[in-house]
Amino acid sequence: MARLGLLFFLSGAAVLVIETTWLRWFALLFGATAPAASATLAAFFAGQALGAAWAGSRASGWRRPLRTYGLLELAGAAGALATPLVLVAGEWATAQGYDGLQARPGLLATLRFALAMAATLPAAFAFGATLPAVGAAAMAEAGSLGTRGSALYGWNTAGAALGASLASFALPDWLGVRATYAVGLALGVGVGVTALALARSRETLAGTTASRRLEGARPRTLPRLGDLMAVAALSGFAALAGQVLLVHAFAQVLNQSVYAFGSVVVVVLAALALGAAIVARLSGSGTATPLRLLSVALVGSALCWLAFPALFAAFSGGMAYVGSERAFPGYLFVALGQVAATAGPPLLFAALLLPATFAAAGRRAPQADPATILGRLAAANTVGAIAGALAAPWLLLPALGLFGSFGGLAALLGLGALGLGDIGSRALRPGFIRGRALRLGFLGAGVAGLLWLASPFEVAPVRLAPGETLVEAASTPAGAVAVVRRSDGLLIRTDNHYALGGSAEKLHEERQGHLPLLLHRAARRVAYVGTATAITAGASTAHPVEAISLVEIVPAVSSAARRHFGPHNRRVHDDPRARVVVDDARNFLRATSERYDVVVADLFVPWRSGTGSLYTLEHYRNVRARLRPGGILCQWLPLYQLDRIEFEIVARTFVEVFPRTALFRADFYGAFPVVALVGFRDDPAPAAAVSAAARRLAARGERDRWVAEPLGPWSLYVGALGPGTFPERPLNRDDRPVIQYRAARSHVGGRTGKRAPFVGEAFARFGEALRRADVQAGHPLYPDLTPEAARASEGGALLQLAGAFYSSGRHGEAGRALAAAARRLPPQLLGEAPADPSAADVWHALD
Repeated sequence: MARLGLLFFLSGAAVLVIETTWLRWFALLFGATAPAASATLAAFFAGQALGAAWAGSRASGWRRPLRTYGLLELAGAAGALATPLVLVAGEWATAQGYDGLQARPGLLATLRFALAMAATLPAAFAFGATLPAVGAAAMAEAGSLGTRGSALYGWNTAGAALGASLASFALPDWLGVRATYAVGLALGVGVGVTALALARSRETLAGTTASRRLEGARPRTLPRLGDLMAVAALSGFAALAGQVLLVHAFAQVLNQSVYAFGSVVVVVLAALALGAAIVARLSGSGTATPLRLLSVALVGSALCWLAFPALFAAFSGGMAYVGSERAFPGYLFVALGQVAATAGPPLLFAALLLPATFAAAGRRAPQADPATILGRLAAANTVGAIAGALAAPWLLLPALGLFGSFGGLAALLGLGALGLGDIGSRALRPGFIRGRALRLGFLGAGVAGLLWLASPFEVAPVRLAPGETLVEAASTPAGAVAVVRRSDGLLIRTDNHYALGGSAEKLHEERQGHLPLLLHRAARRVAYVGTATAITAGASTAHPVEAISLVEIVPAVSSAARRHFGPHNRRVHDDPRARVVVDDARNFLRATSERYDVVVADLFVPWRSGTGSLYTLEHYRNVRARLRPGGILCQWLPLYQLDRIEFEIVARTFVEVFPRTALFRADFYGAFPVVALVGFRDDPAPAAAVSAAARRLAARGERDRWVAEPLGPWSLYVGALGPGTFPERPLNRDDRPVIQYRAARSHVGGRTGKRAPFVGEAFARFGEALRRADVQAGHPLYPDLTPEAARASEGGALLQLAGAFYSSGRHGEAGRALAAAARRLPPQLLGEAPADPSAADVWHALD
C-alpha cells in the first residue's frame, strides 16, 4: 500500500503541474475573462468525470488493475503531450470567426468550451480513470474503502497540493512554462512506467489476491449509491464553489498576483488531503461511523462557511492589504497563513465529505467491487465540481453578492445535512430520528447565533475611506466593481484596492489619450486597451478619427463608465464612431481582423495575474501585426509600480518588436511618474507635423498646454530607445514570464534599495542621460527637431528633476531646478502659465 500511495502522490503532483499549465495556456489563448475561465474549468472536469465513470463501469473486469493503472498514467501523459498541438489548431479556428463571434458572447463561450474539451479530453479522461484503477489494485473488497480508499485519495490530493505549489510559485519562474510542463509530463511517465514494472513483478499488494478472485468469481451486486452520489456531488460543488468564492474574497486583501491565486488553490488541496487522512484514520480505528462523519462534515462546513465573512473581515483588518509589508517570501507565508486561518475550518469540514462516502459505501456493502464504487462516486463528485465552478460566479455572486454567497453555500450544505439519509442501514431507526433532530438542533442554534453575532450579510462589500460615499457596487464573475464619490470627484475601484482612474485626474488621463494621436501623421482608427473610466479614450473625440474601439475586460467596469462618467469622458460610449469590445485585450488584438493606426495601452498593474501577459514579446508582436502602415503602439507604464530592472525588461522587450521607440512622459511628478513607450511601425511623423497637430488641437478648444501648445509635446519627450537597449535584461516572454513573478515579489516588503520603484531622482537622472544621448545622436527619430523643441525637452527634464527633489523633501533644490526649467521652457508652458497640478506637484516649491 505504501508504494502505491507514493505512486498516486506523484501522480497527483504531475496532474496539477499539467493542469496549472493548461490554465495558463488557455488564459493566453481564450483570454483572462470570467467566461473563458469557466469554460476551461468545465472542460477539464467534464473529461475527468467521464474517465471516472468509464473506469468505474469497467474496473471489475480488469484482471491486472495495476497494469491498467500504469497504462492510464501513460495515456494521460500522451494526451497531455498532444494538447499544445490542439491548442495551435484551436487558436487558428478561433481567429477565423472571431469578429463575428465577439458580438455573441454565448456562442463564443461555447466555442471556447469545445476547444478546451477537445484539447484536454484525452488526458483528462485518463486522469479521471486513475482513481478507480488504483483502487482496484489496492483493494479486493469495498469494506476497505474507508481506510485504503480514503488514504489513496488523500495521497493523491496531497501530491496535487505539491504540484500546484510548484507550478504556481516556482517552476515557471525558474525553468519556464514549457519546461514546467515537461516536468509534469516526465513525472506522469515515470509513474506509469513504475506501475507497469510493479505489475510485471506481481507486487500488486492486494491486486494478486483480487485477480485470483476475479478469475472465478461471479459479478458482484452493486449496492444502491444514489444517496451517496448526491452527497459526493454536493462535496464537489462545495469544494469548487468555495474555491471560486475564496479567490474573489482574497483578491480584496492580497495583491492578486500569481502567488495570491496559488495560495488559495494550495490551501484548498491541502485541506482535501488532510480531510481524507482524517477519515482514513477514523475508519481504521472504528472511532466514528460514516453517518456521524457525514453529519459532522455537513453541519460543520455549513456553520463555518456562514462564519467565514466575519472572520475574514476581522483577520484582514477591515479588508486592508494583508502582508504587503513583508518581503518575499515572507509575504507568501503570510498569504498562505491568512487563507488557512480563515478558510481552513470550512474547507476541512467539507473535505471529510467525499472520503466519508467511500466509507459509507464500504460499510453498506463490504463485499462489493471497490473500483466500481470509486468510479461512480468520483464521477458524481466531479459533476458537482463543474456545477460549483459555474454556479459560484454566474449565479451566487450576482444574486447574493460575495459575502452573501458564502451564506448561500452554507444554506445548501445545511439542507444536505437535514436531508442526510440513514447511511449504512436499511430501515429507519429511532437513532436515525434522533440523529436528524440533533443535526437540526446544532444547525438551528449555530445559524441563529451567527446571524445574531456575525451575519455574512452585514459585512460591508466595499471598504470606504473617510469622506467617501458609495455610488454603486456589484459583485461580478470578474470581481467586485464599485463607483465611489470623493470630495474631488468619482472613481472606479475594483476589488477594494485598484483604482481605475477618476474624474479628479481628468486632464492627466486625457493627456494620455491626446499624445499618441498627435504623434501619428493622420490617425483614423484607434483602439484604447483597458478603458476603465474611458476618460483617456474620450480624448480621441477631439481628433478627426473615424473609428474608436474601447476594449475593456470587465463588463461591469464598462457599464459603470457609461452610466457615471459620461460628463467626464465626453460620452465616448455614445459616440457613433465608438465600438465597445468586452473581452481580454490580448485575445482581441490577436484574433481580430481589424487594423489600427494607433493602439493605446493603459496602465496595467504588472504583478496582477492575467495582466503580466500584456507586457510580453508575443503580445507586442500581435499588436504590431494589427497596425496599419505608419501605425503606433503607445504603452503607458506606471513607474511607481515598477523597479528599474522591471522597467528595463519591459523596455527591452518592447524595443525588440519596435526598433523605433521613443520614451515620453505624461507628467513631471517625482513620486508617481507615468511614462509611455511609443513604438513606431515605420518612420515617425516629422517633428513639425507633431507641433502642427498640437496647434490644431488648440484650435478645437483644448486647453491642456502640454499637448495643445506647439512645444508642449516636446517638453514631454525624453529620448529615443533603439536596438540594443538594455541588452543585459531578459526578454519577457509567454514562456518566461519574468515580469509577472518579479513584479509580484518586488511589490511587497517596502520596496527599498534595489527593489525601490523607478521614480524620483533615479528616473529623472535616467531621463536626462537618455535626453543627452538623443542629442548626441542627432535626434534619430526626429532629425527635424528644432532648437526650440530641443530646449523644451531639456526644460521638461529639469522640471522632472524639480519634481523628484520636491517629492523627497529637498524643497530648496526643487525651487532652483524649477527656475532652471522656466528659463528653458516657453512662457506659455511654465513662466507665465498658472500652476498645473495635473502635470506636477512641484509648483508648491514656489510658495
